[in-house]
Amino acid sequence: MIFRNLMQRSTRNSLTCLGIAISVAAVIALGTIAKELSPDAILTENTDLLVTQAGAIDPGLSSLDETIGARLQALPGVNYVEKIVYRWIMTEELPLFRVFGYEIFSTKMAHYRIVEGKAISKPGQIILGRQASEMFAIYLGDNLRISGTPYRVVGIYETGQSMEDAGGVLALEDAQTVAQFKREVSFFEIALHQDADIDAVTERIESLDLNLLISTTNDQKTEQRFSQFVQGVARGIAALAILIGSLGVMNAMIMSVRERTREIGTLSALGWSRWRIVWMILGESVTLSGAGGIVGIFLGAGLVKLAGAVTGMAILLSGVSLFTAAMFTQGMLTAMVLGLVGGVYPAWRAAGLRPVEALSYEGGAGAASDSKEALSRVGGQSFRNLWRRRDRTLLAAAGIGIGIAMPVMLGGLTAGMIRQVNGLAGSGSLGNITVMQRDVPNLLTSHIDERLARQIQAMPQVESVSPMVMGVMLTPELPMFAIQGLDPNGAAMDHYKLTAGQWGRRPNEIVIGNKASESYDLNLGDTMTLYNSRYKVVGIYETGVAWEEVGGILALRESQRLLSSPRTVSFLFVNVKDPSLAEPVLNEINRRFPETRASISSKFAQNTNTIATMQAIARSVGMLALIIGGIVIANTMIMSIYERTREIGTLQALGWPGKRILTQIMQESLLLCLLAALLGCFGGVLLLNGMADVPFAGNFMLRPAWEPPTFVSAVALTLILGLLGGFYPAWRASRLQPVEALRYE
Repeated sequence: MIFRNLMQRSTRNSLTCLGIAISVAAVIALGTIAKELSPDAILTENTDLLVTQAGAIDPGLSSLDETIGARLQALPGVNYVEKIVYRWIMTEELPLFRVFGYEIFSTKMAHYRIVEGKAISKPGQIILGRQASEMFAIYLGDNLRISGTPYRVVGIYETGQSMEDAGGVLALEDAQTVAQFKREVSFFEIALHQDADIDAVTERIESLDLNLLISTTNDQKTEQRFSQFVQGVARGIAALAILIGSLGVMNAMIMSVRERTREIGTLSALGWSRWRIVWMILGESVTLSGAGGIVGIFLGAGLVKLAGAVTGMAILLSGVSLFTAAMFTQGMLTAMVLGLVGGVYPAWRAAGLRPVEALSYEGGAGAASDSKEALSRVGGQSFRNLWRRRDRTLLAAAGIGIGIAMPVMLGGLTAGMIRQVNGLAGSGSLGNITVMQRDVPNLLTSHIDERLARQIQAMPQVESVSPMVMGVMLTPELPMFAIQGLDPNGAAMDHYKLTAGQWGRRPNEIVIGNKASESYDLNLGDTMTLYNSRYKVVGIYETGVAWEEVGGILALRESQRLLSSPRTVSFLFVNVKDPSLAEPVLNEINRRFPETRASISSKFAQNTNTIATMQAIARSVGMLALIIGGIVIANTMIMSIYERTREIGTLQALGWPGKRILTQIMQESLLLCLLAALLGCFGGVLLLNGMADVPFAGNFMLRPAWEPPTFVSAVALTLILGLLGGFYPAWRASRLQPVEALRYE
């Protein structure tokens, strides 16, 4: 009976099945991609301990003085210590490319199995992973240019780990140059003597008091917040797809129950219990979702394959198995959840029908009781048609509105981030230029040689140059704390408004933002600990920039020491004497220092990979909302046509031409989408503003900015949905024959 019931409305159920399939595919594809973007196990064979910078968001953001390696080597029980540089680089030629740096004749080099050519024997050479070589069409003997410097490809390797096979290996000093390190490394790997006590060695390392985080092969404690962020975004988008899909299932099942009201009443009159009716409706819902899940598994695998055709993603996804037991299980569980969540309310509603009322129901004729309500006579015919089935209309609008809310939220978040980044240390002033390292994936990985500040300062049109070091600390006591290192006498200090106390005069003094003071309950005279160094709070400031106010200002040299970045800075803020000459000065900086990227400060954020990534995510979410929302609209309008078949036949018999009927249905579709747009815009603003009030994360990241283009694009997106999703149902309605329509039951 379940299959027969589903086949009675094959078109509508096929569309619902497709909506479920897309939701399942989104879960599978996003989960797979996020998993591959996360670092594989960092420790390799013959390695016992991993030592990274304490509080680093991710291993790729860890930075340690390489001289620490000698101190680790001297500890009892240590066999040898490997110095390692690990960095992402992003260029037009090499998107999502990982660089690893090791000492040329280190034991670590043996981990990379050379399948063509030879191993690195001197600086200026590079070996590439097989995946990277094939995707970038760079082969043995070619020159690979990184940050303007050519490196000769002397070997191709394979390790079996996509993280490594999608990257390249340089000599340690070359990798330090690429990463803008000056005698720093990302982390150390330690191999112990065979009889060494690993716990005792760990205690000895901790006793060095060097702000280190020690992890073992079996229990890696390395902070991987960036990977967690990527996975969190993927889960959020997947949850959005599941929510929209479940509303689509609920809408379809409610319509099915409404159409079969008399049938259900007959079954109740024949003795069917309420639970038997519930199980019948739930069975239909789960069966429909199961079919969508199977289609979604294949569709999700296809999306992963399609993503693998994109250059930057291909090097990460080329080794992914498209069909695995985990993928099948994940897809089917998602589908079952959709079926159960979407079917519970319709099943409960069906079971609650009274036989007498159900048997007297006139489905196709419309609800007579609705005609007596005041709102049934308000507005045009399109509004009245939607109001007659307001539960279905609201469910459809809610489903589409949720999809629209996500692009609205991302638009507000991106606009807010742009404002915050452009206001960094007052860089948004007229005539200012912001300089950072070129080809880095995010702001926190920027490293510039501090000597560039003096060279830029010597340019005739430059008034002042303010260097800045920036880092983020994550600890149980300080879940989100931005460390800002500045020259106390630099022009950038004018950006900070002191509200209490005084500016720091000694290395052990810190001035904190008002949000940090509130969030961490720190006041003047209190002492705080950063990386095992103690600092006295001597002042409190405000700037209006979220991540500055949730952090603190240290002297430039002290912050360089604390963040293990000697002789390097994160940004240079350049004041130009004549704002009209800012563009020529910018071009000259980019020409003379190709390893940096200079931008007009008011456009600085728009030129960073961080903002580009957020905008790409927003576009992807918008596309997902467009696809799923279009299916929801088409399904809703087809349901409406089925329900009003006799009504449409009557209108045709009264002389309505097909064009007028088509216009009528399209108006209903557009009106439904307009309602969804209002719900989506309102919900997106309400939700993101609420999230901005959450402590720590809200203060640090979420300062939304609501600009007209965000809402214009949301409304435009929903109107496109209305046109795309409503056309086929409208065309179908206009093609109905009056005689057949009037005989429709």
